Parts: sequence; structure tokens; C-alpha cells
Amino acid sequence: MASGGNPFAPDVFDYRSKTTFNYFHQLIPKRREILDQLLELIRRNETEVLEDIFGPEGLSDGVKLAKAVYSAPLMAARKRFVPDPFFSAVDFDGLPTGAQRRLLENSVIFSGLFGLLRPDDLVPEYKLKMSAALSEIGSLTTFWRPHISPFLNRVVRNRFVWDLLPESYREAWDDDGSHVARATVSFHNADGSILKEDAVYRGQLMNFIVRDPAIDVEALDDWRHPGGFRLSRGQSSLEGETKSIVMIRR
Repeated sequence: MASGGNPFAPDVFDYRSKTTFNYFHQLIPKRREILDQLLELIRRNETEVLEDIFGPEGLSDGVKLAKAVYSAPLMAARKRFVPDPFFSAVDFDGLPTGAQRRLLENSVIFSGLFGLLRPDDLVPEYKLKMSAALSEIGSLTTFWRPHISPFLNRVVRNRFVWDLLPESYREAWDDDGSHVARATVSFHNADGSILKEDAVYRGQLMNFIVRDPAIDVEALDDWRHPGGFRLSRGQSSLEGETKSIVMIRR
């Protein structure tokens, strides 16, 4: 994550006005619950549990950031997460104004600490993956599912959904099918093998989606992905409300 931010920004855990800077503000109590339990683990110096959460190499930074969250400077999520390959590849600053607006208004970010975020929601620097588990709360994926799913299902109602989530984050959404369709995307080598490290490719796809905008699978028919991928209709599953799109490197 990027460091720094605005030290005078509203407190993301207490700011209850319904604004673009804290779009899913109803989740604040659950965010506080997670952070307070994390801070309790730190207070009790439960090193083994904390190493499972942050990893041995990330333990020191994870603890330091968690202890500072309530007073840390804030930054828009779309900037905070830019060191991540996906967000870097989206290249928000390089998008035309209309595409930037579409991304801000129509995309949702999953977060282990915050549940759901809009790209302009203000967040501190932190380390907490959705796949992490706290000793009392348990898996954050399981914890967040009943809390974020109702909000997300309302956001996507009657829309075509481009689901570019990593698998561990996807499991946090209990999809009620209120959307028009939901499409997941996988990237494959020419020999058919799946590319597991595909964050950059997913980010480049997001850049394309918000530029046109792409509101259905047909938008991919004539598009050549910057990584050399093309839509494979023969290997994709495009019938019904749930679509699995296969992009093959050619």
C-alpha cells in the first residue's frame, strides 16, 4: 500500500455522513469490531496468531500500522492500493475523465478491514487480507459475508457485473442473483494452462471496461488485450446469468 495521506481528513471509523468519502458507512461498527479485536491480540502479544495474520516478514509493519489506524492519515482507496499490480494496471490517472467517473461510480473494492469500499473512500494504510482469520472473529471471509452481501446485491441489482475479484475475496459475497448477469474472467497461455498471477491482466481489463464502457461480453469480441489475449468463445461458458470468460494468449 502507498504510505502517507491527509492527516486532517474525516475519521473513517466515525464519519457517518453519507458521502463518497465513506460510501458504505453502515459497515463502520463491523470495521471497528475487527480492528479492536486485532488490537487486543497485539495487546496480549499473541505472536503466533499475529504471524498467521501478517506473515513472519510482515509482522512488524502489520502491528505498527494496526496500532496507528485510528489516528493515521487517510488517502483515497484508488491511490492507497496503487502499489498492488491490479490497481497499478487500471491506471486511473491515465483514463479519460468520463472513464474515471464511471470507475468511481460503478466499481466496488473488497477489503479485509473495511468490507466494501468505493475507489474514493478514504482509508489509512493497513495490512489485513480478506483471507486472514482472527482468533475470536474467525475467517474474515466468513465474517464479512452476511454484512457486505446485502449492500453489494443492492449495488449490482439489474446490472451486468464484471467480477474481477481474486477467489479468496469472491467467497465473501453471497450473490442473490439480482444482477442481469455476472462474468468472471480467467487468463490462459496458448497451451491452455491458466495464469494464476493475473492481477496485471485483470487491471488492464478493468481499464478497457470503463473506457468504452463495456457492458456485456460482446465488447470483448474485437478487443486485443495488451497482454496479447483474445476472447475464446469456444472455451468460455457464456449462457445463463453466470458467465465464465476465457481469455487465451494468441
